[in-house]
Amino acid sequence: MKCQHCGINYSDEDRECPICGARAGTRGRVGELEKKAAAWREKQFEDEPTYRKTHTRAKKAKPSAKPIRETKKGKGKVAAVVAAAVVLLNVLPSAIPLLQDFADNLGDSFRTYQEDLGWGSSEQEAEAWDSYDDGTVYYTPGETYEYDEDHYVSVYAILYDLIDGHAAATLADGTTVDLQAEPGEMSDYTLTISDGTGTYTESGYSWSMYNYPEEAWYDEAYPPERYDSLSLCLSMEDARYTGSMSERYAARQENTDLWLVAYVDRDTYDITLQDIDDTGVFGGETFVPLMRVQQG
Repeated sequence: MKCQHCGINYSDEDRECPICGARAGTRGRVGELEKKAAAWREKQFEDEPTYRKTHTRAKKAKPSAKPIRETKKGKGKVAAVVAAAVVLLNVLPSAIPLLQDFADNLGDSFRTYQEDLGWGSSEQEAEAWDSYDDGTVYYTPGETYEYDEDHYVSVYAILYDLIDGHAAATLADGTTVDLQAEPGEMSDYTLTISDGTGTYTESGYSWSMYNYPEEAWYDEAYPPERYDSLSLCLSMEDARYTGSMSERYAARQENTDLWLVAYVDRDTYDITLQDIDDTGVFGGETFVPLMRVQQG
């Protein structure tokens, strides 16, 4: 096996690289998950109605900086535009009622056409979409999923459901970690980390998928007999910091996708996050046990 961190070759049986200590195959697995994440996001955008596309990240069009120059021909065009405007101002008042009647009749015809096709209001469409089943399998804590290499089934998870919207932790050095999520297929999240000297806050959207035990995404401290393993990606869109948190901010600016493993206790449903790439976002801690925060 070749280490994807330092490039050294070592035995396939080793769990860690004997040179740099990196876990076997970490970056290769992350690369596979990134491809699956991209496919999942694209599927969500294609299937979801326009009014439900809350995660569309469209870039705003930049205004043109090219100046408008006035020429002799340009002056002639301006005069023609002014003349046309004068005519419109005289004709438009009498034309407005006719245009209004035409628009009303067109709207009535379209609504009748919708009814003939079985279309309803936006609320009815939303209800229909919520009840729509496209065959996607979603993760339920404690449930067993059978692995079939020939007929692989991706099991997706929703961050909001995993943490009941809000979870937090206090690390050994006193650092606090606060994670909040909004409902949705790719839950919007806010992650806040404070160490007493500063605060780091980031927000974005998330993506998560169940890891079968056969895929070896389990740390030996979290065996599949007791824990479920989920790959969790926090895709950062905005971040800020105060005080001494500049290093965490800089690290996240270099790679906006933070890949974690979330271990879910099959009995208590408690969740522990693992920083599989040792990014340092949690300081010196690799494992972060989260406690759900009661709402209200």
